Amino acid sequence: MQTAWERYFSEEARNFDLANLTSQRLSDLIDEAAQRFGPRPALTTILPNGAETTLSYAELHRLATHFAAYLREVVGLKAGETVALMTPNCIGFGVVSLGIAKAGCIGTNVNPLYTAPELEHQLTDSGAQVLVIADLFGDKADRVAREVGLRQVVTLSLVDFFPPLKKAVMGFVLRRVRKVIPAMATPHVSLAQALAMGRRAAQRADVAAYVAGVQPTDTALYQYTSGTTGRSKGAELSHLGIIGNAYQAHLMTESLIAEDGETTLIALPLYHITAFSLIFIAGLRTGGHGILVPSPRPPSNLKAALEKHRITWFTGINTLFAALMAEPWFDRRYFEHLRFCGSGGAAQQTGVARNWQERTGVEISQGYGMTEISGVLTLNPPGDNRLGKVGIPVPGAEVKIVDDAGNALPSGTPGEVIARSPTLMKGYLNRPEATAETLRDGWLHSGDIGVMDEDGFLEIVDRKKDMILVSGFNVSPGEIEDVISTVPGVVQVGVIGVPDEKSGEVPAAFVVRKDDGLSEEAIIAACRQSLTNYKIPRRIEFVDEVPITLSGKVLRRELRARHLG
Repeated sequence: MQTAWERYFSEEARNFDLANLTSQRLSDLIDEAAQRFGPRPALTTILPNGAETTLSYAELHRLATHFAAYLREVVGLKAGETVALMTPNCIGFGVVSLGIAKAGCIGTNVNPLYTAPELEHQLTDSGAQVLVIADLFGDKADRVAREVGLRQVVTLSLVDFFPPLKKAVMGFVLRRVRKVIPAMATPHVSLAQALAMGRRAAQRADVAAYVAGVQPTDTALYQYTSGTTGRSKGAELSHLGIIGNAYQAHLMTESLIAEDGETTLIALPLYHITAFSLIFIAGLRTGGHGILVPSPRPPSNLKAALEKHRITWFTGINTLFAALMAEPWFDRRYFEHLRFCGSGGAAQQTGVARNWQERTGVEISQGYGMTEISGVLTLNPPGDNRLGKVGIPVPGAEVKIVDDAGNALPSGTPGEVIARSPTLMKGYLNRPEATAETLRDGWLHSGDIGVMDEDGFLEIVDRKKDMILVSGFNVSPGEIEDVISTVPGVVQVGVIGVPDEKSGEVPAAFVVRKDDGLSEEAIIAACRQSLTNYKIPRRIEFVDEVPITLSGKVLRRELRARHLG
């Protein structure tokens, strides 16, 4: 039966079938991209001062092959073993990520802002044997390498792949002048050394054999996501799921994609599923040129990229759009070639979207997705962008609004958003109970409350009841509570999200203490030891009690009602 929203689809989209994909594994994807787009620019690292370096598709493929040979021949990894990658946006991310796939191994992307305890949890949970980490964070490797039993640590640099002299000068400035690269005690090799060893190993190895037994439905990535309680969980995403989601997004926007590929400003972090699947992998499929900005903070870091490149594609989040428009250098001319502008993560505010369109001439198309679906689930179609809505289901995906008993609700009635798609995760790594709770009868239960209109456009009216969204990133209140509960003098703690003009929302902690000797500073100091910066509460309030259920769970709805009205 045809759905209401299929009138927005092309013939190919209406007959969606992953069998149409000529490349169904990530290793095949880079092989095909190198053959089709060899001399085209694939990835460019651009620094805030405008210095940049670029790899073509042919070079990216060659270096990924060398890194694959390094992992298999030098380190001795077997197919299916895990390699962790912890770095800001840079060419090295692409080389290593694709090298992991060509080695027949499984990747796990790590937030580079993670503290050592957060890093240790992901490495242990994923069973990572190798850690590839930006030298900016080498001190974190020192704190975890021995505890988790890593077989090898590889460091990469933002200035990798620059010409030798320029790399040496910039490296000296970073290490000796700015002193942002810490000394590292853990035995390690640089990415340049690993690639050199891999190049020699590849000359005598059958690199193609590394993936001979890898199936499209096999796990390609353990992508970690925060739940409403406890530590982050690793969603098992398959090769076909990741590539398939990029294909779904392509079919939604194909009328806007140029034959010679897009020039995409990549400011969202590649370790996040949105940038990984919908920008990086999607770009490989269409021969796009990714302009990699290591960090969008401050927003002036994007200025050089906008000045030097004709950006045609840009995906951001609400707070980034708002911050860019507040910059004194912001100018419409930077966006005169822009064909698509997307938004995900936190809710896109209508006022910001309207202001952006007035100032750039380009509308922001909001979408909705999650790690568990390998990226995007709904997106506003070109030509009918409805502000306040997150769009229609992408081709191949099904979305229903259900009541608490799982019964489908009529259009216009709010209920839980559930979905199924061929890009659905296989489950949560080492979390059978969490998997069973989230995946029921083949349907993903999001926990989000939504309303779908008669045309199939979805509106999210309430997100997961406990999740805190800081600049589009999920933050688990339970994880923060676990840390604060270890502080001497804390009797009870409840954490909720509170509105924030800059970040959309920030964590706030309400603490019951034994005596007045416990200070706000002591709690913040404890959080800094175990949590990355955006998870640290921006508000600490001491209260007489925290409302809880009979089973001891924090009643966050009541906590919000008491303290936020």
